[in-house]
Amino acid sequence: MVNIRIIEIPKIKAVYSGPLTDAERFTAFNKWFSEYHASLKCELYPRDFMWYNERLGTREWFYALPEGADASKITDFEVVDLPSGLFAVASCLDADIDEAADWIKTYQELQESMALSERFHLYENGEGKEERYPMFHIVSPGRMIESGISIEDLYMPIEENVG
Repeated sequence: MVNIRIIEIPKIKAVYSGPLTDAERFTAFNKWFSEYHASLKCELYPRDFMWYNERLGTREWFYALPEGADASKITDFEVVDLPSGLFAVASCLDADIDEAADWIKTYQELQESMALSERFHLYENGEGKEERYPMFHIVSPGRMIESGISIEDLYMPIEENVG
């Protein structure tokens, strides 16, 4: 069983890639956020989150802006609220490293853990609710990917049980 931690992502502004329907859009957002992130001082963790939007049938990428960022200087992408709330989080190998075997196992274990939980349950999108899907980001340094070290944090949206 994976080690699972429960975290809460607050409402913060994020740069949104838009639907990633082609390689050009993916590359443009990756280039933008990589350059922006490299310009920050004293950053110790990733700020980018990707998910598969089931409603639209495509991937989307978010980059959480640091406090005090000047959003008016961001012209190529929309600034939105980062999907917020409670998440069950576990680490796994990047799906590209082992062809998704560990990612799928971790995803299933997160789902099973929440199904067995007396305190939490999986978040379900619905009318009047914020749209949220499982999301992830690579947490190991990118330079290590070539040597087979690429760890990913997988975020499963959850809610507390009422009553």
